[in-house]
Amino acid sequence: MAVRLRLRRFGRKKRAFYRIVASDSRFPRDGRFIEEIGYYNPLTDPATVKVDEERVLYWLKVGAEPSKTVKNILSRQGIILKFDMQKRGLSEDKITEELRKWEVLQLERARRLEAQKSQAEKERKMKAEKVAEEVKAQEAPADVEVTKEAPAKEEQVQAEPVQAETEAEIAAEEIETTEQTELTEKETESTEQELTEASPQPEEEIISETADKEKKPKSAAREKKAKLAREEQTEEHKKSEQKEEENQKVETPEKIEREKPENDDDVTEGEKSEEKKTEKSKE
Repeated sequence: MAVRLRLRRFGRKKRAFYRIVASDSRFPRDGRFIEEIGYYNPLTDPATVKVDEERVLYWLKVGAEPSKTVKNILSRQGIILKFDMQKRGLSEDKITEELRKWEVLQLERARRLEAQKSQAEKERKMKAEKVAEEVKAQEAPADVEVTKEAPAKEEQVQAEPVQAETEAEIAAEEIETTEQTELTEKETESTEQELTEASPQPEEEIISETADKEKKPKSAAREKKAKLAREEQTEEHKKSEQKEEENQKVETPEKIEREKPENDDDVTEGEKSEEKKTEKSKE
């Protein structure tokens, strides 16, 4: 059976404290245990530790193995140092002297830690004060601007009701003018409708009808003139064709006579033979 020095958990969620126990390594953490040696409460500042030194040394001599957390707790209490010196076979006087030296070193260490903490707190306070001064310096000109803007706002507030009254008057006048214009438009529309109903035909329709009547005889006269002109052109064309035919008949014998050669020398033998043939055929 391997005995182990370890912590046994108690307390609710996020509010845990522990008891130091000697138990079999095969048992669960919060299960059975052999002996309770002390307790450890990390919720306090600094953490509270209470250990039965004689029983811890007994279990260490027997061969019990402490867990990492328990070993750290025991080393802070000086129990692990004392157990090592007893192992080496030192006398009790030397062990007490060494323990006193160790206690002095622990006190000096605690003082250093306290001094460091106090310095850190002072630095934090200085930084906070500087930040507060900067914020005040930024807020001061803003307050001055607010005081300057206050009278201007009051003047604007006084001017706003006057502007509202003038705007209301202008709006009322615009409404009246619009109503009047609507009434006049309605009257004009009604009069126009009455006139249209009273007059069966407007002047424009009468004028268009008269113009159409005047256009009809003019168009008929123009058509007659065009027909007469066409007939005259056709007659003239026929006369000119007849004249050309008569001229052609008169010109043909004259051309023949002109085309006859004056001298017999100019006539070729072939032409003479053709003329003889023609004469014979005539006979």
